[in-house]
Amino acid sequence: MSRKNRNKNNLPVLPNNQVQQHTKLIATKFSAGPIPPPEILEKYEAILPGLADIIMKQAENQTAHRIDLEKRVIKSDTRNSLLGIIFAFIIGAGGVAGGLYLTSLGMAASGLTVSGISLVSLVSAFIYGTNSRRKERQKKIASQ
Repeated sequence: MSRKNRNKNNLPVLPNNQVQQHTKLIATKFSAGPIPPPEILEKYEAILPGLADIIMKQAENQTAHRIDLEKRVIKSDTRNSLLGIIFAFIIGAGGVAGGLYLTSLGMAASGLTVSGISLVSLVSAFIYGTNSRRKERQKKIASQ
């Protein structure tokens, strides 16, 4: 068709002022995860017999690996948390003991200051840790 037989959208104009329109249909398929959809798995098996079993074993191994890593992370976090509590207690007890020692030497103001700072630091760290863990749990619950 010539240029002059087109409308303003550059579509061809047919006799009786009819406009020819073209429609395209695009379909997409999405799959997530280590296992492909059954129809694709079937095609893999047709190309190379046994390949579907290999893919399934790889997915099983990956899942087992991820579970093992998650267990290790949980154990490590638990251990680190316990160590943090133990060392915080040791540092806090040392600060309070140092403050009491200074007080027994006759430096009451310095002793009370050292003991007070130690206790306030421990309490504020405990409160901060408790609040941050609560927020983290709430975030996880909200995302599920």
